[in-house]
Amino acid sequence: MAREPKGKSRPPHWPTLEEQLAAMKVTPGSALEKLIRDNQDFDLLYPEEAHDQLPYPPWLRVYWRKAHPEVDWYRTVAYPLILKEIGGWMRRHQDLPVQGEEQTKKHRPNLNEEGEGRL
Repeated sequence: MAREPKGKSRPPHWPTLEEQLAAMKVTPGSALEKLIRDNQDFDLLYPEEAHDQLPYPPWLRVYWRKAHPEVDWYRTVAYPLILKEIGGWMRRHQDLPVQGEEQTKKHRPNLNEEGEGRL
């Protein structure tokens, strides 16, 4: 999925999993650790991203790209500015469970099967 680098780019050097966990000060066994481990598919990223100065760790970029397949990543490498805040929020709330369908129905009982609101 990633395109070839333009010109004479350096080969990508991604941080190791251990470096990423340490940089985020991840609690061992936390939900955040699992999220980071599950998003190590760096082949989804452009090689140039390994050396850019954007404040988004590679696992968060992978997570974002997986969640947004509708974006044409061949034409843009734009990430929303809020992504940095999301990463910080995840670090501060490392053990919050992912909200599943049952929790959604419990907290929003007026949704039908398609997730639309009912009166």
